[in-house]
Amino acid sequence: MTCQILAQLEEVIRQRIKEGNPQSYTYRLYTAGTPHIARKVAEEAVEAAIAAIAEGRQRTVEEAADLIYHLLVLLAAQDLTLNDICAELEKRMKK
Repeated sequence: MTCQILAQLEEVIRQRIKEGNPQSYTYRLYTAGTPHIARKVAEEAVEAAIAAIAEGRQRTVEEAADLIYHLLVLLAAQDLTLNDICAELEKRMKK
């Protein structure tokens, strides 16, 4: 099963950044800068790990979704895309 929603989410994130609406959480997160976004990614990773250990399947899914969203914002801040990540994963699979 492919997860088309990730590509859609990536596009929404890039559009919100481009629009520059200060009411958008995505835009505010992006403009806070890479160090702030990276801290949010780390925070969400810890929350996902804790959920996996102690909070059950549904909570793990929710926290993993938060982690992926924040990681996509971090990638956008670094001018990277899911395609860049997929290319790296494909390269690693060939080793």
